[in-house]
Amino acid sequence: MKRIALLLMLAGATAWAQEHAEPAKEGHEAAGHEASDPTLPAKWVNFAILAAGLGFLAIKFGGPALKGQQHQILDRMSQASRRAEAAKVQADEMDKRISGLQVEVNAIRQKAAAELAAEAARLEKETEQLLAKVEQTAEQEIASSAKFATQQLKATAAKLALDLAGQKIRARMTAGTQGVLVDRFTQHLGDSRELRG
Repeated sequence: MKRIALLLMLAGATAWAQEHAEPAKEGHEAAGHEASDPTLPAKWVNFAILAAGLGFLAIKFGGPALKGQQHQILDRMSQASRRAEAAKVQADEMDKRISGLQVEVNAIRQKAAAELAAEAARLEKETEQLLAKVEQTAEQEIASSAKFATQQLKATAAKLALDLAGQKIRARMTAGTQGVLVDRFTQHLGDSRELRG
């Protein structure tokens, strides 16, 4: 910072010295003198001092500053290239993951489809088995109900037949027929006692 201030002061002093020489030059030109300017060598000396000072400052301070900037720029460029390479590696890795994800998604879809098909087949088989059991149970219940109904029907038919036979026998039974039946029964009892003894 001090060097820049020194450089500015030197440039300002040189410019101030030239400003004072300018009015004299204008006065000579206005007078129409074509003679050589007596301050011209001083101007050339001022210019040479200024040019030498600026050259010295440019070499002394500008060179290292430019080299420092050059190093900074090169460092930043190398950092940027490393970052670009790292970003490329990450992008490639992401592409691999994405392509791997697609493969995984397809595998999961296929596995899910296979599991759904297996589950559907299992449920269908289980449903068929349940329907077969229900049908078998229903057939057993129907057969049992039919057997029970047949037994009740036979019992009812036998009872009705006995009742009807009893009514017919009562209707045909007279006192004489009843006596004949009683005699036959007692005779039959007597015969069976003889056979046993």
